[in-house]
Amino acid sequence: MKIGIVSDIHEDAVNLEKALIALEKQNCDKVVCLGDIIGFSYPNFGFFDTRNAGRCIDLIKANCAVTVVGNHDLYTVRRVPMHNAGFNYPPYWFQLDYAERKKLAGGEVWLNEENEFDPLIKAGHRDFLKQLPEFMVLETDSVKIMLSHYQYPDPTGSSRRLFEKPGPVVDHLNFISDHDCSIGFSGHLHTEGAKVITTLYEHNFNFETIQLTKEPACITGPCIANGKYDNGYMIFNTVSFELNVIPLNSPKRTMQVVYV
Repeated sequence: MKIGIVSDIHEDAVNLEKALIALEKQNCDKVVCLGDIIGFSYPNFGFFDTRNAGRCIDLIKANCAVTVVGNHDLYTVRRVPMHNAGFNYPPYWFQLDYAERKKLAGGEVWLNEENEFDPLIKAGHRDFLKQLPEFMVLETDSVKIMLSHYQYPDPTGSSRRLFEKPGPVVDHLNFISDHDCSIGFSGHLHTEGAKVITTLYEHNFNFETIQLTKEPACITGPCIANGKYDNGYMIFNTVSFELNVIPLNSPKRTMQVVYV
């Protein structure tokens, strides 16, 4: 089975459509989305005139067999994550004003309103985001796959903590094994290519074909959104364990400094 993987769309309907068309041409049996459909911030992305959160949600609903929720999706529907990575959200978190939440957050969790635009979506789109799971196990004939936006104990990526080494990511590798999975895919980091972490090693790959082993592994892939990092998508063959990391080749976002 060939599984197409998209993540971190951030309202970039143009590049999402390109990726979905390419995945269809490459005869993927299923397509999955690893979250952050929503979340446009001008400092990070340069497609203000073409951003379309509603279109992105419609495309994901129509094309993806499985979708998990990301931190920006949660913020859009004012939903507190169940897995909180040790941060105890006060009651009525989203009813508190920004200044109070910033004080209570203490820099531990993301406060997206600092630089995020309103996604301008309909009630039906919000209902779709509200029901998305924080993680999902995808069963195939040959392997079980853990899908999440980021890594346990923060599968939604709502914490500002990062787990990028074999040591810190051991909790997620155990989480994968505890759910009888052999491999886990996540996004969130906007990796330029793919990062593969096992209990023994970590390795950064470019946009290339990677031969994986059956050893439990956590794999972080690229973003769809045209931003500050090289973007792309992945295709995983569940029989051969071959992972193809494919670039979209969008020009990187560069900030222009204006002196007045």
